Amino acid sequence: MWSIRAGSASILSMSMIISDASKPLSLLSSIYLCKPTKEALNNWRALLSEDAPISLQELKDAIKKIDASSQKELEDLLWEYTRLFIGPYKLPSPPWESVYTSPKGLMMQEAASEVQNIYRAAGLTVNSRDIMPDHIGTELNFLSILLQRINTDGGGTTNYIKVVEKFLNEHLMKWVPQFTRDMEEAADLLFYKALARVTRNVLVSIAA
Repeated sequence: MWSIRAGSASILSMSMIISDASKPLSLLSSIYLCKPTKEALNNWRALLSEDAPISLQELKDAIKKIDASSQKELEDLLWEYTRLFIGPYKLPSPPWESVYTSPKGLMMQEAASEVQNIYRAAGLTVNSRDIMPDHIGTELNFLSILLQRINTDGGGTTNYIKVVEKFLNEHLMKWVPQFTRDMEEAADLLFYKALARVTRNVLVSIAA
């Protein structure tokens, strides 16, 4: 069991700062992992209508402009999501770390194995066969869980912060900035452009 010693003021300060990002990261993860159905949009809007932090303001403004009762808008959003993240055509912003960090730009390469091992060390596994361990949504959700643990497990805070720093430096920050730039450039709809910018800004603020 790890403990925070009396002289660890910087660790305590950092834990209070980064733990605030847990809910935003969880929401961002959901938006990447879920198709933009009417039900999903209403759920996201409800979460953003609560006391959403300023880091999500641009996304909150963007989702307000979507008419979830419009079939055409829903179809446009679904097509955008499919074109950016699923295919069948070449993806402008593939949502997997391996594609950005492996020499040949392929899925399920070394990065996927590495993050899978990190999840297991934290006592977590990806249960769905349809979701890759190095998918942007999976990695953001894992980071969110770590920050929740910082909030709730005082004895293990130092250890969790070290895992957060390692995961950010060796994984997320190695590919997400470029991924979000690609996504922002390729997106046609305001919602996904905002999602790209907000994702990048939230991670940069945690890693700073």
